[in-house]
Amino acid sequence: MLIHCDLALHKVNHQISLKCRNNSQFSSFQWRRSVVGDRTLADCKVLIVDDQASSRLVLETLLEDTVACASVGSGKEAIEYCKYHTPDLILMDVSMPELDGHQTTALLRKKPLCAHIPIIFVTSSSSDEEESRCWESGCVDFVVKPVNACTLRNRVKSHINHKLRNDLLEKLIYVDKLTGAYNRHYLDDYLPRLVRDGLRNVTPLSLVIFDVDHFKLFNDMYGHIDGDSCLWKVSKTINDALLRPMDKLVRIGGEEFLVILPNTDVDGAKAVTERLLRTVYDLNIPHAASEYERVTLSAGLAVKHADDNKTIDYVMLEADKNLYVAKTSGRNQLVAPTAVSAGKINAPSHPTKLKA
Repeated sequence: MLIHCDLALHKVNHQISLKCRNNSQFSSFQWRRSVVGDRTLADCKVLIVDDQASSRLVLETLLEDTVACASVGSGKEAIEYCKYHTPDLILMDVSMPELDGHQTTALLRKKPLCAHIPIIFVTSSSSDEEESRCWESGCVDFVVKPVNACTLRNRVKSHINHKLRNDLLEKLIYVDKLTGAYNRHYLDDYLPRLVRDGLRNVTPLSLVIFDVDHFKLFNDMYGHIDGDSCLWKVSKTINDALLRPMDKLVRIGGEEFLVILPNTDVDGAKAVTERLLRTVYDLNIPHAASEYERVTLSAGLAVKHADDNKTIDYVMLEADKNLYVAKTSGRNQLVAPTAVSAGKINAPSHPTKLKA
């Protein structure tokens, strides 16, 4: 089936559509879908935070035909949940032991990945004082117990739809159209927030720069359309293999990518990086000009600790230098700093070669 090219599309999308005419590997519609995304309410998840199991059950039941829900029983559990998941909206009970709704919201707002999640407070008080406190705590809305089912559903739908529109706008600004990874605009906005978060919480920040080995030779041998397809596959594979929502993939150059690993020391970052190298190696994308006869990656790792005085630009330079060592030492490997006591960093370690 012929696929007609929209002249307004980016040059890369145009080339991909042309290739689809010949071999139907994937459609230009699928390509644009993977890049921009078109999430709906059915793809979203609401986190319910309430210390009363009966209240959680009531809210889940009221929303079961509207949106998927997860629930936790305390503010601490909500914070722990958000370390590994990013809900599209949070329904937060105000009166809870240990951490109440206001305190939990304040802690979540300090985390870069949670700062923009809409939070609706569920409160038993409708006084002006309580309403003012809810707004001051950073909620986008509140509902009063006993909850009216129609009101709850409509407010949840309204705020999630608003978030989806904002998410789409952010993707248009921050996502690389070719690979689906984040771009340098995102890096410029996101990385300084992570540095501040690491300093505040005294946690390390690991940066890994990846480069597709012999990519110029790949383009010369197979053509730029296959080259673009290769970059897309590598990017998607890395992104799918990142297990935490806080871990981000950024395209920083032609065939260069950066993986950002917050709250990760050198040993943890090495384990993640070696797994990513293996995952791409196992794709087995043919590359006749490579000594491995397939597409491989080289990687350089650097770590910023809260108690060092390195700028983030200096850490990026360290990672880039380690990448250079990896590429000049045989490729298909990681070069990382050596960890010593107290989390300090020594000179680069010997390259970690990926075994076939």
